[in-house]
Amino acid sequence: MLFFLPVLCLGWILRRRGAWFKWFLVLVSLFFYGQLGVNYLALLLLVAAVNWGTVRLVASSEREATRKWLVAGDVALHVCLLAFYKYAEPLFLLLTELPLGNGCLHQWLMESGMGDVVLPAGLSFYSFMGLSLVIDHYRDRTLPPRSFPDVLAYVSFFPTIMAGPIMRGKQFFPQLQRTRAEASDFNEGICYILSGLFKKVVLATFLSRNLVDPLFEMPDSYSSTAALVGIYAYTIQILCDFSGYTDLAIGVARLMGFRLPQNFESPYRSLNLQEFWRRWHITLSLWLRDYLYIPMGGSRRGNRYVNLIVTMVIGGLWHGSGLNFLIWGFFHGLGLAVVHAFHSLRDRMSLFSRFDGRGWSITGKVLAWVLTFHSVAVLWVFFRAGTFDEACGVFRSVVQGGGSGSFDLRILLIIALVLVMQWVGPACFSRFAALMARLPWVVQALVAGVLGGAILAMGPEGMLPFIYFDF
Repeated sequence: MLFFLPVLCLGWILRRRGAWFKWFLVLVSLFFYGQLGVNYLALLLLVAAVNWGTVRLVASSEREATRKWLVAGDVALHVCLLAFYKYAEPLFLLLTELPLGNGCLHQWLMESGMGDVVLPAGLSFYSFMGLSLVIDHYRDRTLPPRSFPDVLAYVSFFPTIMAGPIMRGKQFFPQLQRTRAEASDFNEGICYILSGLFKKVVLATFLSRNLVDPLFEMPDSYSSTAALVGIYAYTIQILCDFSGYTDLAIGVARLMGFRLPQNFESPYRSLNLQEFWRRWHITLSLWLRDYLYIPMGGSRRGNRYVNLIVTMVIGGLWHGSGLNFLIWGFFHGLGLAVVHAFHSLRDRMSLFSRFDGRGWSITGKVLAWVLTFHSVAVLWVFFRAGTFDEACGVFRSVVQGGGSGSFDLRILLIIALVLVMQWVGPACFSRFAALMARLPWVVQALVAGVLGGAILAMGPEGMLPFIYFDF
């Protein structure tokens, strides 16, 4: 808040001054990101400069082959950066175990510092934004290349740099020209911030500290019931944690006069995995679809089921290098392939027309929801566990139990509350925002302050890092 309040005020003062506002936005974003370490700024500036230069070269080149090579080079650079930072540590551990060179290799690796490489926060997200900028300019030659301050403001925008949502250039650049604020931006921005704080500070942190973290650290210490509730608890925790961050980002950006794309739309009310990925981490799902799945052939060229599985496997490996992430991505891809196959069969055979989701009976919808929700919940275990063996330990605890560990009954209340909010939450948010809009601004500020203070008071001391900061 000490950072944001002066930024908010100065930002709107400079909004009418064009270039002044852009450079102001760049400077405050670099200052914000620089709190993690000055060395991270160099990598951010490199990514911005490379993408800016590539866009200008692509726009000025007349030869199609040259344009393709420029884009390929930009993609290769980003892939190498991500691969190095995400896989340096596991590669280091693998190489140190090889009995080569009478221990010389081990000694050289220990002295090289390769094992100390840390993934720069936000690298995945601003890399994806930079890549989309280059590829969009390659696909559409009518798009004008942007100035370097524009591109730097785009990739470094402080509400999104840590964990998205992943914006496209066509969503961001027109908003740089806005010079007037709308009352709804301030009203809804405050409501989004309160929503994000409640999800993260109260719900996600409580679930993590009171069951999820202890369960995954010592699964053998818990009974079957507690382990099963723990899986449900993490399923709710990751939603509250990530959608809470997204709400905070959307709210802060809205106060600054920027409208970010929605990233979550009640994903746990989905009736199949295809619908789930249309509602969960929407900007990443669309990015993978537009820049990976469709270029591989999508549903028009090659085998669309293979394309789906490969896309999700790559999405899993993007999250981490362990076998557990590979399994998570593979089974989500397999589930998507099954859904697509079922839809294809339904369209060809009128016998299955009654299974169209819009015409299902209540029983059919409930069964579809139960199957989808539990498929997602089971796969979240692989996502949360540090290794494949840890995931197996949690499943073994569910089946065999044996421990005496229990859980706080309030966890069941939170799980039920969040699931119910998947259906009624959007309407509740709209009504609360409409109610706030009818109040005088002084009363709005007072209500926001009281609710914000109450949320912080309900939360425990300190706050755990956001889950997606790891990626």
